[in-house]
Amino acid sequence: MNGATSNERLMRFLSATPEQQASIDRILEGRREPEAPRGPLLMQIKDAAGLLGVHRATIWRLVKAGRLGTVELLGSVRVRRADVEALAGSHHAQGHRGTGKAVAK
Repeated sequence: MNGATSNERLMRFLSATPEQQASIDRILEGRREPEAPRGPLLMQIKDAAGLLGVHRATIWRLVKAGRLGTVELLGSVRVRRADVEALAGSHHAQGHRGTGKAVAK
């Protein structure tokens, strides 16, 4: 907002929607905006393996050990991208537990 006076900026803030005001507040408080999901929410086993840089069999071992949950969707098995990313982000992957099996029909 080059050249806008303080009063003009204040008026813009006051006329902003509550969502816009919340975003401004987060910025002023140094908090980051929530990130939008990157890629699909559910992944095939082969895609999860590629994301982690491991073999598909490793993903199946993690599922069998209960460290990565699965979702059955119309007869196809998927894993949640958030679970895969959480597994990759943990310092000691043993501390992460899968969320179990949900069935969607």
